[in-house]
Amino acid sequence: MVYFNSQIADSIAPYRNVRRVQFGILSPDEIKRMSVTNPPIEHPELMEGGKPKERGLMDPRQGPPDRNSKCKTCAGSYIECPGHFGHIELTKPVYHVAFLSKTLKILRCVCFYCSKLLIDPNDQKIIDIMKKTKGQYRRRLAYVFDACKGQKICKGSDNENRSEVTIKYTGGCGRIQPKYRRSGLDLNVEWKEAPDENQERKMKLSAERVLSIFKSIPDQTCHLLGMDPRHARPDWMIITVLPVPPMCVRPSVLVFGTARSQDDLTYNLANILKANKTLREDEQRGAASHIFDEHLQYLQYHCATLIDNDMPGMPQSCHKSGRPLKSIKARLKGKEGRIRGNLMGKRVDFSGRTVITPDPNLAIDQVGVPRSIAQNLTVPEIVTPFNIEWLQELIRRNAAKYIIWDTGDRIDLRFHPKPSDLHLQCGYIVERHMMDDDLVVFNRQPTLHKMSMMAHRVKVLPWSTFRLNLSVTSPYNADFDGDEMNLHLPQSVESKAELSQLMTVPRLIITPQSNRPVMGIVQDTLTAVRKMTRRDVFIEKTAILKPNGILFPSTFCCPTQAITCDIFIDEPLAPLTTIALN
Repeated sequence: MVYFNSQIADSIAPYRNVRRVQFGILSPDEIKRMSVTNPPIEHPELMEGGKPKERGLMDPRQGPPDRNSKCKTCAGSYIECPGHFGHIELTKPVYHVAFLSKTLKILRCVCFYCSKLLIDPNDQKIIDIMKKTKGQYRRRLAYVFDACKGQKICKGSDNENRSEVTIKYTGGCGRIQPKYRRSGLDLNVEWKEAPDENQERKMKLSAERVLSIFKSIPDQTCHLLGMDPRHARPDWMIITVLPVPPMCVRPSVLVFGTARSQDDLTYNLANILKANKTLREDEQRGAASHIFDEHLQYLQYHCATLIDNDMPGMPQSCHKSGRPLKSIKARLKGKEGRIRGNLMGKRVDFSGRTVITPDPNLAIDQVGVPRSIAQNLTVPEIVTPFNIEWLQELIRRNAAKYIIWDTGDRIDLRFHPKPSDLHLQCGYIVERHMMDDDLVVFNRQPTLHKMSMMAHRVKVLPWSTFRLNLSVTSPYNADFDGDEMNLHLPQSVESKAELSQLMTVPRLIITPQSNRPVMGIVQDTLTAVRKMTRRDVFIEKTAILKPNGILFPSTFCCPTQAITCDIFIDEPLAPLTTIALN
């Protein structure tokens, strides 16, 4: 493969080498900066007058909603536009359900009143933790949390008694700290005694109050908690501005030809906008506190189910039909998720998969391919003066699937009334069926070593399973109790050359790992050879060497000697009387 250092033709951006990737939390300011919907999205309605509504969930600035539209931000088509984020400004802050346990840990490490660390940063415990977790910031919070666990009062500083002060620290407020408890999506605080006359001993901790505590945490304390304030601050774990993914992430699909069914994310975002709008109206008209709290809880619930709709102890957000909405977490995790299913899992063309069965009549470098697969997979052949007659014959025998003209037009021979009337010219490409002796890559998962993918010669056979010689099952670790294997058909001359020189079975019999054979005779063949070659076994020479059309007196021989003679004699065994069996 050739790599060019020149710039892309339609881009003036210079190339840069990626040295590292920094993960972090999006701050509210970053979300607003990357958003194209300024002012923010406010309307849960999608359409207005038959067109996508501005500041709605199908805002045309986020990307074209269908194939016939253009993006208002980059003027790209449905295929060209990469999509652009929007944002929703929430009336009141809410907890981010994925950060709720981290939020609780940080609250137990800092003062409820002054937001300082409950332990003096110059304490020997903290100094040891900083040394122990140098370069391991994710572990630091757990150690600091353990150090602060028994701390019930915000400590003052004892810098006067220290000969060496490592971190400038003005001392805590000395006030008694509450106990924190989580209940579903809520956090509750409780004091042993009421701290003030006007304050209750137990209270529900709002996300707004937590946000004010986290905003007051100094950058130095953020470092002690294992967070880099440039990329992730504690107050960014509370949602105040919600990013809205572009239309290409949540595409709508046509139902019954005209009606459009929206993605689950769009339904969930619409619920958030409705709850946000209701909360704003409550705030403007001065609604009763219990009504306001109920609507705030409704907003918190929909923001949580947007991220995770499978929380234990929480009712799922569902469609009217009762089907649960698919959250962001459900799209990412698991075998079918975005990471394992799309980014790490590959889907390729020109491949087949079916059950394997044994066939001792095949050579070890052959694979039996069902006729149905052979007629479906194709190999492109460029028409030249040397193969034009052969390819024309294949077309006449219905052994080809497509003809690609030099103009790029493709003719599907399955639907052509009379393919034999088509005349080939040099430069055309004929996509013919898979044939005997085509090289293919055969693979059994898990692909643990080099010999899990080897090149075999095709042998087209009837029935519906891949057939292979029993001797080649060892490197694949295959058996015939229902195992399935994959077959890949190369599409270029270069790939065929690589297969023939690097991946064929005879070239991989000796493994470079231990310099020994990885395949040999197995099962009944191995048992038969063992029994035949015992010292006390004698079989008629004719049964071992099978001389066709030659009659001579019966002679018994030791199969070991006969097999040895058969292996080392290069020429035909005629006359057989020349073999000495003493």
